[in-house]
Parts: sequence; C-alpha cells; structure tokens
Amino acid sequence: MIDFKRIWLSVFGFVFLVLPVVPSFVQADVPAACLIGDHPGIPESDAQTAALLVCDELRKQGISITDPVYEAPASANVYRVVLRRLGEKIIVRLSQEKPVGTIIAERQLTLANIEEMIPAAPRLVNALVHNKPIDDTVDMETVTEQEARELRKISGESMWNVGILGTFVPGTDIAGDPGFEFGWSYETPAYAVGTEYRISGSGGAEDSDDFFFSAWSIGGRYFFNKQNISPYVGGGFSIINVSYEAKEKRPVRNQPLFSSDPWGYDDDDWWYDDDYDDDSDSGLGAYGVAGIEALRLTESRLKLELRIDRPFFSLPSKDIMPITFGIFFSRNYIPGAGCLF
Repeated sequence: MIDFKRIWLSVFGFVFLVLPVVPSFVQADVPAACLIGDHPGIPESDAQTAALLVCDELRKQGISITDPVYEAPASANVYRVVLRRLGEKIIVRLSQEKPVGTIIAERQLTLANIEEMIPAAPRLVNALVHNKPIDDTVDMETVTEQEARELRKISGESMWNVGILGTFVPGTDIAGDPGFEFGWSYETPAYAVGTEYRISGSGGAEDSDDFFFSAWSIGGRYFFNKQNISPYVGGGFSIINVSYEAKEKRPVRNQPLFSSDPWGYDDDDWWYDDDYDDDSDSGLGAYGVAGIEALRLTESRLKLELRIDRPFFSLPSKDIMPITFGIFFSRNYIPGAGCLF
C-alpha cells in the first residue's frame, strides 16, 4: 500500500529546503544595471554614449550588466555614470551603488570635452573595479588634456648665462688671469640646474708663467630663500683641460770660446737663461660654488660667484686647483621666441 502521507511530507520537506537557495541563484543571474545619472547641460545622446562606453568596459572586466537605462529597482546593483559641466570642462563620475543610493565605490575624472570619454571610460572602470587611484591608470595613450596641462606646468624658467671672471691658482704667480663663461640653466625659486663652459688663461709676458684652463660643467645650485636677493651654494662635475708653463731664471756661467778669449770675458761672469717647465693634461674633476644672485623677481639675473675647481688629476710639476671669482648676467629664455633679449 502506498503511503501518500509520507510522500507528501517528503515533497514538502524538499521544497522547504530548496526554496531559500533558489533566490540566491536567481539573484546571481540578474545583471547589474548601467544607470544614466544626472547630466545637466549635456545632450542626451552624449550622456547615453558615455554610459554605453562605460558599460562596454565593465563587460570586458567580466561584469554582467545591462544596456544604459534611466531607472533601476531600488534594491538593484547599479553602476551610475554622472556627467556635470564646469565651464568648458566636464566632470564624469562613475559609482557602484547597492542598493540604489548607497555608494560602495566611486571614481572621478575631469575631461576637456565629451570626446575624451573614449580614453576616460577604460580608466574609470579599471580604477573602480580594481580599487586603484585614478592617477595610477594613466598611460601615454589615455592621458587627458587636464592632466597633460598639469604635467607641462612650468614652475621654473630657462636662462642663458654669460659672465667674466678672474682666475687664481694657489702656489703659482697666476693671479687674476681673465676669462669668460657662457651656458644655460633652469631655475626654480629653490634650486637651479644647468651646464656651462668656461675658459681662462694668460701668456706672452717674458717674466710670468703661462696658464690655460677650460672646463665644461654640469651641476646645480641651492638658493637659501625665495627673495629678490638670495645667497646660494652648489656644485657638480666637469671635464677639465689645464696647461701650465712655469718660467724660471736659471743662472749660467760664461765660458770663453777659446782658451784665450780675445774679448776679455772674466771667468767669473754669470748670466741668466730662461728655464721652461711646460705641463698639460685633461680629465674629470669636481667643482663647488658659493655666491649671491640678485634681481630674481625680474626676467634677468645678476650673480657674484666664487668657484673652486678640483681636478681628479695632477700635472707632473704642479697640482693645479683653479679658483675663480666672477660676475655673471642671466636672462630668461623662451624657446621659439627668436630673441635672447
């Protein structure tokens, strides 16, 4: 005999066990809603296309989502795209809400125009889904005009430099040998970096040493304040070429041409001959500077600077360490302006 009572009890038991699980499976299959949010001042077609771009990127991330809609159930899981205008700029915000109105996560980006939604949509989705800052999603192909403007912002200025200087070499009679310098630098209120070439030397006088010094340098300077007049220190590295010729009088005793000198020279007569010690070399070196820069609030600069060059090599006859003191003029240079003054 069939026990219908036991069968019905078994059926009802199965139903009660399965029913609580069914909604979770059904809910898992319900796609998230792609919601077109507020967009005052933005044409409907542009708002719909912007939301569509975002939805397509969400699908690429493996998220099941509907086509763009204007409304969604209050309990739905939604991705809302909001567009707002600020002057000529457009602020786009992507948020995930579950339920509607409860924000789980959101990301925002400023666009120069609505066409920048094409590179912006992948970045917004990538940042939202993977919990990244929006700045970490930028690359060379998705940078927006607003971000590029910040990257191109100039906090300093390019300067060309010229100057005259005098060179002193300790341990020699080189004192105040004239020279000049020209170069380029990039300056901010706190520091400067640049490159310059300087040359100095003298020669020709019978009773003085001959000296030649040139250096191509790259380095920087640090300013102690941001005022119109500021002291500074700095340093860097140089490729140095130096030549030094020491002239000394060497006593020489007269010698008669023959055993009996018809000219009557005395064997005790002495005269002096020039003795030359000529050395030159080139190599790497370092330098340090200290000075004062004035007129920093104008397009021009005026500097007084003391510099010490320390070659990493020595000449066979002398260890040369040039010390220069000079005055330098700098002028703001705008590339493409076609004029230095």
